[in-house]
Amino acid sequence: MKKSILTILLLSCANLMFAQNAYQNVLDSIEVNSTVLSAHHKQMQADKSSNDAYSLFENPEIEAAYRFGSPKGETSDKIELGIAQEIAFPTVYTNENKIIKINDNIIDIQYHIDRMNVMTEVQSICTELIFCKMKIKLFKQNYDNAVRIADAYQKMMELGEANILDFNKSKMNLANAKNSYELEMIHYENLMASLKTLNGGKDIDFQYEDYPLVTLPENFDEWYSSVEQNNPVFEQMRQQIALNQQEVKLSKSQWIPKFVVGYGAEIGKDEAEHGPSIGLSLPLWHNKGSVKSAKLQAEAAESLLMNEKAVTYNYLYSLFAKVNALQNNVVALAESMQQFDSQALLLKSFEQGEMNLVDYLLEVEYYQNAVLELYSAQYEMNAGVIELKSYEGSL
Repeated sequence: MKKSILTILLLSCANLMFAQNAYQNVLDSIEVNSTVLSAHHKQMQADKSSNDAYSLFENPEIEAAYRFGSPKGETSDKIELGIAQEIAFPTVYTNENKIIKINDNIIDIQYHIDRMNVMTEVQSICTELIFCKMKIKLFKQNYDNAVRIADAYQKMMELGEANILDFNKSKMNLANAKNSYELEMIHYENLMASLKTLNGGKDIDFQYEDYPLVTLPENFDEWYSSVEQNNPVFEQMRQQIALNQQEVKLSKSQWIPKFVVGYGAEIGKDEAEHGPSIGLSLPLWHNKGSVKSAKLQAEAAESLLMNEKAVTYNYLYSLFAKVNALQNNVVALAESMQQFDSQALLLKSFEQGEMNLVDYLLEVEYYQNAVLELYSAQYEMNAGVIELKSYEGSL
């Protein structure tokens, strides 16, 4: 056990690289079966359909009227028919069309963000499952050894070769070992159930035993520059700024009067008149304050992006430093583990009479705590890498 732990940890620390996609087969299964992703995809399609259904033209107006003639017959009854269409200046339609395209981009990016969140959650669960597997293996070995010791003391008690105190200690050790093992098994099953739920209720055969090889970039600032370029949240905010700027242009273009063209007819008893009409729609009140409002919205979006960049930079810088420290801690813990014997050797020493039960239990506890600290550091390091990776926008 000691050899496998040190080999895995030291190799992983010597080859730290961002895996292109950790747990790829699990992610592929989620991509196909996830009802959450399916719902997000359908919502994206619905939002884009709604956005693309937006008409650039106002609805035409149709009028019909019946005019009664005078009672004395001086004038006859008349029927009036008319149709009119409001037409904006071409610049308005150009700006509105650009806004539709930007909104489509924002909708696409939102789906990408939703998908990224699901995939990051899946990778986080996978990372914790490996942590659980490592602990289960450790606790199972401890439990098996505790069974052997308890059975041996049971036989010794029956032969009168052991005292009641040591017998009770062996039973307590067995109960604690069994409890640790069973609780970790329950936690593992709960994580598998969460993974199954994300997989649309279908089972996943999780075969991973060790963490994938991952990496930390050598230079944080260079890595963060790529994050700023590729992170979907930043891109969505940039698209929102572009949208607001386009809305400023639209508001300005809407101050140009609109044409109203139409065609009408007036039909009486003895005569009929018909012909085209043209007019202007003057934006005297409808667009009041719209340009100023659009400019303020654009300025607010730019400020939000600057703030988000500052917050994200500080958070990722701290997370990067934490993961780097954990990496060094894992190496140090792995080296210090060389000073300890494994549980198998401790059990052998105990059974050969080289240590009493109390000393054995203390050594096992000391060894187990050291291994758990090592596992915990390795888990936190890999969990941190998964979170850093999620900001790259490439899952």
